Amino acid sequence: MKTDRITKVLLEIIAILLFINLMNSFFSSRQALAVPGDKDTGRYQISAWAVQAPDAELRSGYYVLDTATGMVVASKMQVHRLKE
Repeated sequence: MKTDRITKVLLEIIAILLFINLMNSFFSSRQALAVPGDKDTGRYQISAWAVQAPDAELRSGYYVLDTATGMVVASKMQVHRLKE
């Protein structure tokens, strides 16, 4: 019976903490932070890739794309020879 009482107390504590968390989200006074919208600020997408056909060379590389302008900022491709 003691474990039943402990379980009830723990569940009540969890319920109270969840209620406090809910109320805190309604009464939050923090301001949102935003990044200034300069044209010089770029958002970048970095992608890496690799491919190998059967009995062929391994090719790998990457590219960096500025999503604000659509320009490729950097890219590289390498060919890796198979050792025989």
